[in-house]
Parts: sequence; structure tokens; C-alpha cells
Amino acid sequence: MFKFNFLRPKQYKLTQLEIHLTDHCNLNCNKCGHYANFVNEEVFTDINQYTKDINELSKKIYYEQIKLLGGEPLLHPDINKFIKITRSAYPNSKISILTNGILLPKMNDEFFDTVRQNDVKIELSKYPILGNKFSELLDLIDDKRVELGPIALKKRFYDKLNVEGTSDKERSFKACNAFYINQLWNSRLYNCMACYREYYNKKFNTNIILPISIDIYEASAKKIFETMNKPNDGCRYCYETSAEYEWSQYKK
Repeated sequence: MFKFNFLRPKQYKLTQLEIHLTDHCNLNCNKCGHYANFVNEEVFTDINQYTKDINELSKKIYYEQIKLLGGEPLLHPDINKFIKITRSAYPNSKISILTNGILLPKMNDEFFDTVRQNDVKIELSKYPILGNKFSELLDLIDDKRVELGPIALKKRFYDKLNVEGTSDKERSFKACNAFYINQLWNSRLYNCMACYREYYNKKFNTNIILPISIDIYEASAKKIFETMNKPNDGCRYCYETSAEYEWSQYKK
């Protein structure tokens, strides 16, 4: 599919947008960077509000890459609608679904048809728990004639959380490999996935400052662009380097 890559009037260009279809997950990894392991109930993104949000954002910001994830995105019963709505709002962007793949064998043909017809890739995270079954997922994706995106090996997880908030925000921002990955969550745009530390705060009764965010309806395209590209007080809660942990599942 040939696509014209152009910006609309008053539209700014940013690198990557991530969207939670669910905040909860079926794997619950310890040290999850999206804090899905602390989500104790089902939290589904509302499709009607999302439709309004993504269309509003698309008027102001063009994203080169958009990823639908979670949590675990395949848990959402309206995932096909999310795919279609996202493609309609961003006809020229690269779009992918990031999943652990556990539910892929249970997805019906309509799902795979929607993925294929909307030029969406499936990106797999390969966890140790899948073992030899991972090759079966690759065969399934091939059989369904959908495009496979990058595969992320998840043998270990990394954590930058500094609960004391004593990091230098300028240095932390410059050392971050995720500051250019924006998050659309509850009608607000955050400049990194640390926004989901809200679940950490609820779990441990802490008051860690979240990354800077902006209301996508009130802010201009220029204001959004400028806000998403600078350090903020939330950066003080990330170390410059990551602690490394072997992958394990969180025990609720």
C-alpha cells in the first residue's frame, strides 16, 4: 500500500504514540514498565471517547509510528474497532499491535482480516513462559497473512524508578530512551509511559510526580509539540541508568 506522507495545516510531527487498549494484563510481569501488574481490575479504554480523542489529536500532531498495546490489547473486545478508527485518523502512519501473543490462537478471522486490511503489523514480545509455543505463534501469523513486526525478547526487565525523586531532570531526560514515545491516556497526552506510575501511587500510597501532560482539546498543536519535547519534574523520578531483573511474574 503506497502512502503519501504529508502534514495537514497547523499539524506538527512527532515520532511515536502509544495507546493502551487495556490497563490490565493476562501475564502481569514483575517490574512492568506500564505498571499493569498493579491493576487489580479490568480497565478497558472506552471506544467512544477514544474515537473523539484520536481524531482531535490527529488534527494537531502527525505521528510516524502508532502502537496499540496495554496491558494486553487482545483482551479488549473492541480491538477491531480500535484498529479501524486509528487507521482512519492516521492513514499515513505506521501502526502496530504490541502483544504477548498468548491470545492470538483464540482470535477469530475477522481480527486478522482487520489487521491485514488496515496495514497493521503485529509485534510480539517473547516471554520465557511461552517456551516452544512461540514458534506456533509465528506460524499462525504467517498462515493468516498478516505482517510481523519486530520481536522483543523479554528475558529480563529494566527499572529506572527513583522513588526519592532526587535525579537531575535534565540529565535524566537526555539519558532516557522513551521520552519521544508519547502516551494518549484519558484524553491527555503524556510525554512518556511513566504516566502509568499512577497505579504505583495507588498501590503503595505514594505521591510520585507523573510526567508532564497536556489536554489535547485545550492545547494548540504548537503547545503540544513544545510540551512533549522538554524535561519536566517527572524526570526526577527516573535514574539515568536502569536496574536489571530476570523476568518473572508478579504475585498479586
